[in-house]
Amino acid sequence: MLYTIHQEAERFYLSRRPGSWVPDYLTARGFDEAVQHDWRIGYAPNRWTDLTDHLRGLGFPDSAIKSSGLAYEPKRGGLIDTFRDRAMLPITRPDATTIAFIGRSASGEPKYLNSPETPIYHKGSTLFGLDRVRHGVRPVLVEGPLDAIAITITAPTEFAGTALCGTALTPHQVDALAQVSDQKVVIALDGDPAGLAAAIRAYKVLDADAVRFPDGRDPADLLRRGELGTALRHRTQPLADLVIDATIDRWSGSLHFAEGTIGAMREAATVIVRLRPDDVARQVDRVATRLGLGCDAVTEAVTDLVAPPLAKVDFPNVPTPGGTSVPTKGRRHDERIRAPRRPTR
Repeated sequence: MLYTIHQEAERFYLSRRPGSWVPDYLTARGFDEAVQHDWRIGYAPNRWTDLTDHLRGLGFPDSAIKSSGLAYEPKRGGLIDTFRDRAMLPITRPDATTIAFIGRSASGEPKYLNSPETPIYHKGSTLFGLDRVRHGVRPVLVEGPLDAIAITITAPTEFAGTALCGTALTPHQVDALAQVSDQKVVIALDGDPAGLAAAIRAYKVLDADAVRFPDGRDPADLLRRGELGTALRHRTQPLADLVIDATIDRWSGSLHFAEGTIGAMREAATVIVRLRPDDVARQVDRVATRLGLGCDAVTEAVTDLVAPPLAKVDFPNVPTPGGTSVPTKGRRHDERIRAPRRPTR
């Protein structure tokens, strides 16, 4: 019954799209009428019980409507629609069966509202746009559904955009991608701190490449500028590179001080020690190059984290990028900072 309720809800939302703000809003974002139709984007009216009343009129009991997640019971009783005054984007199984929705607000908060967990929808097991992924096309993991659509319509024979549904990337989602695609995934999260943090978390569960968009732009922004395809084809890098670069970039304002260089190296070492073994040597070399240190200095910083120190002495506290201090006592005598600097390349 829950699948049928979602099918009827999708029809309802689609019937309410004409005359709403959704068509003009999406067109201005670069998604024309054909795209809106293809992705089955509808509109949830700005009323408390429009969908609930519609589903009741079709004979669905309140218990099933509530179980679908499309309505909820407030403290005063009754049922209220979960989504109101939002562009409605269906979340589907790989066979395109709708199992949930993402509602996009034009101006209110939260910007995106996802269906709650239900008997047929588990956020950590699916991705928006999964039905567009197929063998021979690279899945591109993004943050929002409009970004996923932007990726797919830019180069549908090369890339298929998929979006997280309000969760961090999980092993179940990685497995779902592997079942529908034989290509290496690209992480294309926003270039802001939240996007970088999400990319770092994704590294723990996924061997992937990454795209770091310039100036904090997202895929939908680049779509309007006609730059998205170029960014996807020419700005990819191993995800491990992005993780290390983001770590060092936190220290960018302090790298002209010896303390900042030491702090950046030590923080990068804490990341390297958690990398996959086949990524370690390359990242040690990259950190050494970026900081102007010898590889032996970075290697020693890494091995200090996995082996007991030989001789311990106390050092002054090292400032972090945020202005606080990290105690450095108990480390080996730090001769690494006197390692020969590499010539400028």
